[in-house]
Amino acid sequence: MSTESNRYKLVIAMDFGTTFSGCHVLSLMADPVSNCDMSMWRFKNEQTTMFYKKRSKKLFALGKLATNEYETNPSSGYYVTKVKLWLDRTIKEDLPSLPHKMTPVQIIADYLRQMHKSVCQEIRIEYPNFTDLSMYRYCMAVPTMWSEQSKQIMKEAAVLAGIIKKRDDSEKLLIVDEAVAAALHAESKSSDIELTNGSIYMVCDAGGGTVDLATFEKDHSVGENGIKELTMGTGSSCGSAFLETRFEDLVKEHTLKYPGYNKIILAFVMEYFATSLKRRFGDRDKEDTYMIDHINKEYNNGHEDDSDYKEFSLDEIRTIVFDPIVDKILGMIEKQFEQLGGRSLDVMFITGGFGQSPYLQKRIKDTFADRVKHFEIPVLSYKAVMEGAALFGANPRVITQRILRRTYGIKMCSATDKSDNDTGTPSKRDQFYVCVRKGSPVNEDTWITKKIAWNKNILPIISLYAYDGDEPIPEYPTIQEIDLVSVFNTKFPLDQKRETSYEIMAMKMRFGLDKIEIRVNIAGREFEYVTVWDVTGEKKTQNFTEPNPPFSVKLKKWFLMEEIVKHLP
Repeated sequence: MSTESNRYKLVIAMDFGTTFSGCHVLSLMADPVSNCDMSMWRFKNEQTTMFYKKRSKKLFALGKLATNEYETNPSSGYYVTKVKLWLDRTIKEDLPSLPHKMTPVQIIADYLRQMHKSVCQEIRIEYPNFTDLSMYRYCMAVPTMWSEQSKQIMKEAAVLAGIIKKRDDSEKLLIVDEAVAAALHAESKSSDIELTNGSIYMVCDAGGGTVDLATFEKDHSVGENGIKELTMGTGSSCGSAFLETRFEDLVKEHTLKYPGYNKIILAFVMEYFATSLKRRFGDRDKEDTYMIDHINKEYNNGHEDDSDYKEFSLDEIRTIVFDPIVDKILGMIEKQFEQLGGRSLDVMFITGGFGQSPYLQKRIKDTFADRVKHFEIPVLSYKAVMEGAALFGANPRVITQRILRRTYGIKMCSATDKSDNDTGTPSKRDQFYVCVRKGSPVNEDTWITKKIAWNKNILPIISLYAYDGDEPIPEYPTIQEIDLVSVFNTKFPLDQKRETSYEIMAMKMRFGLDKIEIRVNIAGREFEYVTVWDVTGEKKTQNFTEPNPPFSVKLKKWFLMEEIVKHLP
C-alpha cells in the first residue's frame, strides 16, 4: 500500500452511474489486494433517479422511491433520470430534462449528498472507531472519454455535497477511469486465470450509459499488482440505456398511425423490455420467442380494436434496436486492437451491467475469437467499477504506465497577450510548441525536456496548453482549439554580469494522467514549480522556487536579514 494511503483508514469508492449508482467501503487496515474477503466490502446500489417537488425545488426522493413518487404523482414535481449524460460533451440533443434553473452539478451534488449520508451511517455501525471524516479517502470512477471539465464538475459536486472541502489535499478525492477501475476488479476476482508478467488483457466495461475500453499489461516491476496501460482508453455513450431509447422510437413508429393507443399499456411494454428482453436477449432462441410474444400480447392490448397493426419481430428487435449499439462497441474494440499493432490478447474481460447481455457477449466472442485466447465475464461484474475504484483508492500507484489522453504544449506568452504584429498573421508568440502527444506512454520516471532560448525581458512568461484533437496538430491553434492548463513566471534572478544576450532554458516536465510537474535548468541553476493539476477553473501564474540556491544567493539573503534586524525596534 502506498505511503500516501497510510493516513487514511477507509476508502469510499463512489460510482455515479447513468442508470444505477452505488459505493463500496474498503478498510485499509489490511492489505486490500491480497485480502479481498467479501466481509471487507459494503455494497450499496440504487437507481440514479431523483424527484423534486415543484414548489420547494428540494430533493424529495431518490432511487426507487423517486420512481414510485413519479408513477403515483407525476404532475407534482420533476422526475430526473440519466443526468450523467449531461456531462458527455459529445451528446448534443435528446438530453434528459432538468428542473427549471437547476444545473447538472446541483442535481449530482444532491444525489451524492444522500449517498454519502447513508454510507456514513453504515460506517458508524460497522467501523465505530472510524467516525472521523478526516480518516476517509474518496475515489470516484468516471467514463474514460470524459473531458477534464466533466471530471471537474464531479469534483465540484463533491464539494457542494459536503463530501470534501475545497481546501482539502488533492489526494483526498481521487478520480479514476472506469476502464482502469474495472481492470483492477477483474484481476482481483479472476483467480482461475493466471496473469503473469507481460500478460496482455483488455477490459470492456459496458454499463447503462457508457462503454469504456482499455488494454493493459501485467507489470511486476513494482510488485505483482502493477499494471500498465498499453492503449489510450476509449469510451462512448452507447450503453444499455440507448437500447431503451431505440426501442421506444420503434414503438412510437408502430403506434404513429394509432393516436388512440393506450399510453398506460405503452408504459408496460417499455417496462418489460427494460427489465426482461433487454437483459436476456440472445441467450436462447426459445426464451427470446417467449419474451417477444409477451411484448406483442401487451402491445396488442393497447389497441382499441382488431385493426391490421404490425407486431414486433425478433429480427426487428435485433437489427433495429440491438445491432446499431453493439456494432458501435465492436468498432471501439477494433480500434483498441489497432493501437496494439497486431498483438493478440491473453484475456478479454467483459464487465458492467450491459456486459451481462448474452447477445453482446456472443457478438464480441464471434468477432474477436481469433485474437483473444480467453474471454472472461467475472461474477457480479456489474459491481466491477465500484470495487475497482476502491482498490485504486487503496493503492493509486498501481498503474505503472499511463497513456496520455491529451497533447500538451507551450506558448511563449500569457493567455491574455495579443499578437505582436498588426498584420493579422500568426507570430512566434502564437505558435504552439508540442511537448508530448496524446497517446504517448508516461510513468513517474519519465521527464520530458524542452529547450528554449530565454531572455528575461523577452520571455518573462510561458503558458502550458492542452489540445484534445487528433493529428495533425495545428501549429497555430485558435483559442477555441486549446485549453489553458497553467502559466509560469520565468523571470529568473540570474547573474546580470553575464555577457550572453540569452540563455538556454531546459524545461523539464513530468506528466501524470491529470497532473504535471515542472522543473527548469538555466545557467547551471535549478528552479521548481508547484505541481499543476489539469482541471478547469481560474488559472493563476505559478511562481518558481530554488531548492538549492548558489552560495552567493544565500549570502545576499543573509546580509538582507542582517540589515532588517538592525532596524528592528
